[in-house]
Amino acid sequence: MTIQRYYTPSGRCIQRPYDEGVKEYHKDLSKRLSGGELMSADSIDFPDSLKFETRINKRTVYGGGGIMPDIFVPADTTGRSDYYFKLLRKGVFNQFSLTYLDQNRDQLAAAYPDKYGFVNDFQVDSNLIKQLVAYGEKQGVEYVEEDYNTSEKQIKNLLKAYLGRGLFNSGVYIQVLNQNDPTLNQAIEAIEGKTFNKLKLEYK
Repeated sequence: MTIQRYYTPSGRCIQRPYDEGVKEYHKDLSKRLSGGELMSADSIDFPDSLKFETRINKRTVYGGGGIMPDIFVPADTTGRSDYYFKLLRKGVFNQFSLTYLDQNRDQLAAAYPDKYGFVNDFQVDSNLIKQLVAYGEKQGVEYVEEDYNTSEKQIKNLLKAYLGRGLFNSGVYIQVLNQNDPTLNQAIEAIEGKTFNKLKLEYK
């Protein structure tokens, strides 16, 4: 829980300062995105003033507006398109999933009696996508094939997440989204592969 500043357990403040005002503070994410910091670790500039030596392992780390991760996972924006964002802004995923569940809840509940079966086995097929596209057009979102092809994976994943939430609970929504979360998947791989031990970053 935070009130105004982020601190590490050792007491080091990693909160980006508000020195230039709240408006500039809120622009930080877009500046980092346009500057390439979220895509490439090499684009991040750390002045010497942000260096900090850890108390136990004596590692040099950086802060001052966050922490530079030991494993950098670049942001993936390749699946984003105007069509995808228009579906989001119009609330098409949420509205369509509720409408679809009203009409098909019994069949889905019979086919997927528990959330694990749904998460592992349910597939968004072409027929379901056609219904989503048609629903979106009724809401004023024109179908753009090129954009759909760009965002197909994200569209299917998000629609499945909304359906899972309506059929079960919000936990299923998160589980479905996490399946395609590159940061989470990299973290799991690092933990299972004992990456931090190999890099000698374990806590001692």
